[in-house]
Amino acid sequence: MQAWPVALLFLLLVMPSPLQAENDDAAREEQLASLPAVKSISIKGNKVLSTEEIREIMSTSTRDSFLGTGLFSGAPRPFKPEDFKKDITLIKKLYTFKGYFFADVDTTLVRNKRGDVKIDIRIKENQPTRIDSIRYSGLESVSEELQKRYFRRSRLKPQRIFSVETLIEERDRSLDFFRDYGYTFFNPDSIHITVDTLGLNAGIHFAMSLPERNAYGPTKVIVNDPLKQKKPATRTFVRDNVSVTVYGDQKFSPDIFPAAIAWEQGKLTSQSLEQRTLENFGTTNLFSSISVERDTLQAGTIPMTVRLEPAPKHLIEPKLLVDNRYGALFIGGAIAYENRNLFGAGQQFRISTNYGSQLSASTSYLSNLTSDQYDKVIPYEFSVKTNLVIPKIDRHGSYYSGTLEYSQSQLPILLKSRRELIRGTYSSQPTKNSRLNFDFFELEIVSKDSLRGFEQLFKTDLAERINIDPTDAVAVNRSLDSLLQTRLNQTFRVQYNYSNRHDASYRKKATWNLSVIAEESGGLLWLIDKYIDTSNHTGFTDSDPQIFGTSYNQYLKLDTQVAITKDLSPDRQIAARLALGWMTPYGKADDTPEDHRFYAGGSNSMRGWLFGTLGPGSCQSDATSNFGADIKTELGFEYRMKLFKLFGQPSGITLFTDAGNIWDRKGPYALTLRSIGRDFAWDWGAGLRLGSPIGPFRFDFAWKIHDPSNPRPWRISHTQLSDFTFNFGIGEAF
Repeated sequence: MQAWPVALLFLLLVMPSPLQAENDDAAREEQLASLPAVKSISIKGNKVLSTEEIREIMSTSTRDSFLGTGLFSGAPRPFKPEDFKKDITLIKKLYTFKGYFFADVDTTLVRNKRGDVKIDIRIKENQPTRIDSIRYSGLESVSEELQKRYFRRSRLKPQRIFSVETLIEERDRSLDFFRDYGYTFFNPDSIHITVDTLGLNAGIHFAMSLPERNAYGPTKVIVNDPLKQKKPATRTFVRDNVSVTVYGDQKFSPDIFPAAIAWEQGKLTSQSLEQRTLENFGTTNLFSSISVERDTLQAGTIPMTVRLEPAPKHLIEPKLLVDNRYGALFIGGAIAYENRNLFGAGQQFRISTNYGSQLSASTSYLSNLTSDQYDKVIPYEFSVKTNLVIPKIDRHGSYYSGTLEYSQSQLPILLKSRRELIRGTYSSQPTKNSRLNFDFFELEIVSKDSLRGFEQLFKTDLAERINIDPTDAVAVNRSLDSLLQTRLNQTFRVQYNYSNRHDASYRKKATWNLSVIAEESGGLLWLIDKYIDTSNHTGFTDSDPQIFGTSYNQYLKLDTQVAITKDLSPDRQIAARLALGWMTPYGKADDTPEDHRFYAGGSNSMRGWLFGTLGPGSCQSDATSNFGADIKTELGFEYRMKLFKLFGQPSGITLFTDAGNIWDRKGPYALTLRSIGRDFAWDWGAGLRLGSPIGPFRFDFAWKIHDPSNPRPWRISHTQLSDFTFNFGIGEAF
């Protein structure tokens, strides 16, 4: 009982007091400050390893600024000789790892009067060591056909550069290959690798000790939430030789379990089939935790157990919506309810509603009108949407979905819009990196109503673009009636998406994202117009696209975007995108619907302009720009720097530039070879990225370099720091 005070006294004597610890920290900081600083590091002669790869492993650093401009530079790092020696050793080891055993790394240190250091690293890579012989043993029990498959994808080839990296890849490939053909218990200890090197040549011997092959035994599935109180099984059944036990109240269709299990009892074990089973259960969205366990080996067979933890069936998701789509702050909210297992087979039902409004009136699109010609407009948007997803149990990753949507909005161009939509979609996954969606049925009803001043806006900004004489009252009224009448859009749409974002392959050098959308609208309605509704309707002629007294649109549309992202280092990244779009009316239609045209400007487009305020071509009217155009071409480039973390997420600064525009098919703003060189828009800027669990918050400040709507389009010499365009968004721009 007397011991603990003695121990406490000992700790008090040994442990530094808070004041002493503070003094020690100050002493360390003073010691570091007294060390010479690293002024520059020059690396030359490296071809196999990039400069970024070498700098990444070095603890010696200068904290260089971006491209030597002095931007974003930190305090100079102190030079520590012991750390620098370790860095040189690491560089040599990295070259050895790559197969360059005879690489020389020489260094020169140049000190100035203050003692600060300039470092020159000169690398002579010399010739690499190459493989001159490869031998495998231990495959006598493997069939000739299986051996051919194994050797076909070998990472080791004669005369290729020998490297530890390739050796590890071949070992891992061997483990994965044989585990896919029944050798369940084949492990790294079963492979013995011998390497004989002589000068620039290396001989490799792979000695493998393969275990017995195994087959699958009986399969059990247990569905249970371990966080809930243990209750007796609510349901037990056997379906297609799979025994299923379900605990809890949630209902599950018996068909989903055998359909998700990729192996069959009695077949050879396969690591790939077990991984596919995990993926199949994952695509159902019914389970929050999925594991596959091998039970004790029984007479050469392995019984399997799949343990599933059900995900919550009901989900309520609120959202805050904030951006500056029309210039001023636009803020709103959304709430959604989702049932993830409506009928027991993974059917998902979702209903959501959102409302957002600009906090002040918007007049930036009405510059050609006087204030007494219109009422100030506060833009708002409201929508309600329901969606039902029905997965195909026998084809994982594929599903049918149905959508109903109602929305209405008030736009700053003195228009109110109302939209009702019904859509049927089939979605499939051709490969693990791609998805194909087919909207086999879509019917949309769009109605517009004008606010006070829209007729005047039409005369001043829109009429001449569509070859209407603004002084011709009859032509103006006819055009207004056509623009404001209720219209039908009946659309077939195919959308293909590809991304290697989740591809863990060691060969992946960059992340690609590709999206291609093709649309046809009005074809089915045209058949009704031609063969079913043959009667005349007031206000329409035989050449007008209409059915039962309601107009419809006919158009073809193609929209594609490709984006690539490449990591230069753990905290440096470049990204680029190309977006192209084209659409045209056909059949009875003379023009395309403005609701489906292309728009330029905004946080995900040309950031030097607000949404819908750029183009077409050299058009100077923001109101005209807000009616879109039929052709789009955009390029974007970003240099992303992660400088700190916020909420545990990478944050930093991005430098960017965008170029492009939208064009009409004909008229004064049509796309021609001359207009491409004359009417392109170009901007540059910088943005702040603040990390969050839902993606980075983007605050982008952009300046115009070339503005086609300005009589003097090149703006570089006229740009002031305050002449920026601000855009806000969530997630990267591309």
